[in-house]
Amino acid sequence: MRARRLSGLAGVLAMVTLAACGSAKKQEDTAPDFRAVKDATVTLFPGHCAGVVVADGRHALTAAHCIDVAPGERQPVVLRNGHLLSGVVKIVDPVRDLAVIRFDEQAPVPPLAVATSLPVPGEGLLFAGRNDRPGEPQEVELKRLGRCPSLPGVPQALFTSLHGEKGDSGAPVVDHRLQVVGLVHGGAACSVAAPTAEIASLVETLVAEMARPESLQGVGGSGGAGQ
Repeated sequence: MRARRLSGLAGVLAMVTLAACGSAKKQEDTAPDFRAVKDATVTLFPGHCAGVVVADGRHALTAAHCIDVAPGERQPVVLRNGHLLSGVVKIVDPVRDLAVIRFDEQAPVPPLAVATSLPVPGEGLLFAGRNDRPGEPQEVELKRLGRCPSLPGVPQALFTSLHGEKGDSGAPVVDHRLQVVGLVHGGAACSVAAPTAEIASLVETLVAEMARPESLQGVGGSGGAGQ
């Protein structure tokens, strides 16, 4: 009798184990591929900052303080595979520390979407840093939203637990759906990120502008926004 009970228990445990393994495998299969963040991340050339390919693959976001040229001038970037991609600076917004580059051609990498709303304090985020550095992506936490002294015009800068390095400015911070929610701005250990939600609609405008070739003479998307 005892042997039969033990045998029955073993069978139940085996079924539970198989179910747990099946659940873990399902979660693993449906988990986002964080390598996409590294692939979409670019390095500004000369290599002094980072950025990220977004939207339609013809645009990239970076930090405004990383841009040394005026809107309308050229700013090349380097992809993870070493490919050089040239483009024109469309937007430079020093208040929000955000800039947009439009490429001459579509980047040969899957672009990331730009989140249209701010992340919530306590939310888990992901940070991969520059694409020319080894290392695994960091799982980071959004500690709070607040005003950063070096971003006085941004009331809800992202204070995170990420550990950045010099040169990570402009690198994307993404949520678990791989949507860009911020770009590294700086601060202690580069843990402060400039939120990108407010520029999402402007990126959409720039993407729509591509369907109207006669409008491409404008520098800042629809008119002079961000100049």
